[in-house]
Amino acid sequence: MLCDRVLSGVALLGLCGFLGQPMAQAFDTGHHADLTKDVLTDYSFNRNAIEVAQVENWLVDYYSSQPAAGLKDELALLHFDNLFTDAQVQSYWNHLTTNTQVAVQAAARENDPLKLLALLGMSLHVVQDFYTHSNWPTLYPPQKGTYRTNTWFSTASPQGVFTGRYDRAGSQPEHGSYDFGLNQDSYNRPQWDQAYVFAYAASHEWVAQIRDWVQAVNPPVWNRALGLQLSAQHRQQLDQDLEAAYRISEWIDVGDEEGHWKGRGSGSNAEFVAFTAQWTARADSIFVNHFKEKRWFAQLLPGLNGQAPTPPTVPTVQARPIHKTAVLVRTLQVAEEPVGLLESRIDPGGAADFFARITIQGQTFVEAMQLDRRQINPDWIALKMIDSTQTQVPIRYELWDEDGGLRSDDDPIDINPQAGYGLDLVLNPKTRSLSGDIQGVHDSIPSAVTTRGNERDRASLKFFVTTRPLDRATASTSDSSPTPLSNPLPEIFRILDPLLK
Repeated sequence: MLCDRVLSGVALLGLCGFLGQPMAQAFDTGHHADLTKDVLTDYSFNRNAIEVAQVENWLVDYYSSQPAAGLKDELALLHFDNLFTDAQVQSYWNHLTTNTQVAVQAAARENDPLKLLALLGMSLHVVQDFYTHSNWPTLYPPQKGTYRTNTWFSTASPQGVFTGRYDRAGSQPEHGSYDFGLNQDSYNRPQWDQAYVFAYAASHEWVAQIRDWVQAVNPPVWNRALGLQLSAQHRQQLDQDLEAAYRISEWIDVGDEEGHWKGRGSGSNAEFVAFTAQWTARADSIFVNHFKEKRWFAQLLPGLNGQAPTPPTVPTVQARPIHKTAVLVRTLQVAEEPVGLLESRIDPGGAADFFARITIQGQTFVEAMQLDRRQINPDWIALKMIDSTQTQVPIRYELWDEDGGLRSDDDPIDINPQAGYGLDLVLNPKTRSLSGDIQGVHDSIPSAVTTRGNERDRASLKFFVTTRPLDRATASTSDSSPTPLSNPLPEIFRILDPLLK
């Protein structure tokens, strides 16, 4: 058996250098997954198709951090790092766009929807990283109570753009970590929300352009990708890979990285070792095989190292207006409630491991577990795009205590003072008013609502729900000039900043 398929259950990092360093400095796995699902749902991809794209998107990070597979150096090119001039950024985009068009059209000619979806997921990873690894959110901050949707392709002649320095010496701004640097990789970073919206807008136009490229060659294969059918065996493999994307990212605890799902706080050596040993002991899924053995990602690489001339013909990526509103559910505090004399705590052996499942308009956002803490002030922000014409948005908030792979099933936590454990809400996005288990307008820190459960395993929860429209910018000369940044924090973070840790 190959070295990179074996992991000792004794040591965190295992044999053969398996994950011998933190996960790649990139948009956190959970945010990549949420973005990819939100956008692909808009284009009517089915569950199989979306989850294939999510797994292939994650594998870009996974094998960027796994030296034993021998792919690390190549995959370092797929994170939009170490580009310090406008010319370098432009060259990277020119090659990425050209490579992607060639690759997806080849997949279309081969009538291969799985390959098309793999390339879609991998290339979306790169596109999304640009907006969290560059100074783009600083150049184009929100205006007039909206999120801007300027993208590289919708902005005429962007100037002064660069990305962070990663894994090399130099004087340029460093990519950084959860605590410092240029990156906006997780929602504990000050401009994460605007970077997320930029990445959403860019992902939208990228998917639409790939659709156009594919349909110019073989329209039926696009429809096959939309409604992807999988055998029972391949569906089981996909479920296992999805769980790996979540658990490995959640439980990794190397250096100062206590989790890579959505920020820090979830790292657990014991859980990481146990789960990774189990997953790597299995034979590779077809999805891992496509990445690691067939190396489909390599079709995106030519010229990204900056040492190749500009392609003779660079394809156009068309700017697309977006008619959306962002719905944000912001959690401010979670705390165990006092227990009676004969009651046990949520976790009798210690403190709770809180995490949330927040479902907005049918999409569930799994927030970062916080290990062994009775009270938390988390960075959790669930951000979902809805149609601007929508008048009602269903929201369900569930709080859980994670018991992990070594113990038992996760436990629901009661946060509803009435019947039931979770909260069922309906948001009016125009007025920001809530109905259902919570009533009224609770759209900021001053108006945040606190609710408490009254059953066994109960907690208090403080949160608010707000909205913010996306602007409808398309390519224009007016978009070419960066906006002077009088305040380095976007408006939503100026509101939230007092409770950000």
